Amino acid sequence: MSHLVNLAYIGHYTDETMLGIRVVRVDCESGAMEVLHTVQIANAVWLVQSKDGSCIYSACNDGLVAFRVQPDGALEEFSRLPLPGLTAPCHAVVSADGSCLAWAEYRNGVIGAVELDADGAFRQDTLRTVRHEGRGFSSPRQDSPHAHCVRFTPDGKFLCAVDLSLDAVKVYDFTGGVSGLAARPELDLHFAPGTGPRHIVFHPNGHLAFVISELASRVASYRYSDGVFELVSDESLLPDGFSGTSIAAAVKVSEDGGELYCSNRGHDSLAVFSIDQATGALSRRAILPLGGSFPRDFAFAPGGRILLACLKKSGILRTYAYDRAACSLAPLADLSGLYRPLFVLFSPQPLATNPLPITSYCSQISIVHKCHQCHQYKLPFVICEQLWQLPFVNNTMLSSFTFLCAARAAG
Repeated sequence: MSHLVNLAYIGHYTDETMLGIRVVRVDCESGAMEVLHTVQIANAVWLVQSKDGSCIYSACNDGLVAFRVQPDGALEEFSRLPLPGLTAPCHAVVSADGSCLAWAEYRNGVIGAVELDADGAFRQDTLRTVRHEGRGFSSPRQDSPHAHCVRFTPDGKFLCAVDLSLDAVKVYDFTGGVSGLAARPELDLHFAPGTGPRHIVFHPNGHLAFVISELASRVASYRYSDGVFELVSDESLLPDGFSGTSIAAAVKVSEDGGELYCSNRGHDSLAVFSIDQATGALSRRAILPLGGSFPRDFAFAPGGRILLACLKKSGILRTYAYDRAACSLAPLADLSGLYRPLFVLFSPQPLATNPLPITSYCSQISIVHKCHQCHQYKLPFVICEQLWQLPFVNNTMLSSFTFLCAARAAG
């Protein structure tokens, strides 16, 4: 009987080994993990996937790197965007139409955007950057601008840039694309001095937004419409009476939009909120211990049953079984001995293991293609339904796969 696995791409700070990305197979039943591939790249602190799933973009010391996802999940570099004078971007996002990529660089408070060509490569001549100015309330974390996140609004009209030091989400007009990027200060979101906003995410319905604040360990929800954010909720991520040191990290929305998750570094926990999808109001369900140190990032595998957390200071990737009804986590497996794991990106679709014989799960579809065994054209071919679920398959990549004609597969 088959069960499902996923590929997870893990970004790291790097030591002398320069192992910046690990491609990890995650069993969706047991939580067991296995490293399949590694990539030598300096400080892959953020990863983002192209809209068709064929490319993964990684931050690195030199700027940004584009990788083509191979059939086995391995990554092959095909484009690079140097960013002279800057450190590795801490965040990146691809536009909804896949035509451009935006990024944020923390140390110098710089954001930028660049167009992508049809193959996903950077169009370097289109690069546009903006340097934030000013300082915040808290020293030393807010002594100079620190852009921490960029995110396109669901309507595609604006680019939001979260600056931890300026206690603001700065809003830029994006109706003119990369070349027309323009500040819209009248739309900016402002926070109390010392709050330190870190990331913004949008709800699947496109009408709600959530901002996690690192220094204040809080999350705020907003109703969003046409560039305007209206505050709904502002909730603490920590237990009442907590007096220790903790800072917030990642914020994620469940696939169905019903829950919000935020990680705490120091308290080393996951705060879980239910979302009123009509109003945006948040209700805290629980704060769940993660059992490791400094959960910089986390993600749920597709389906929402398996959580994978990057426990940075422990050097551990840990999987958990999530029981949504009980709002509980049960540790499943560790992958230890890693150097500062920072970020996890799951492939969008699960993969099946222990597959049935090809004739049991394949459908015959007549297409014009060359069979790599009989070398004939215009034959009915057998296409594995599981193949279409792989995260790296898209219409432009079909020629790189081996298909069998129906007669040979049946034989």
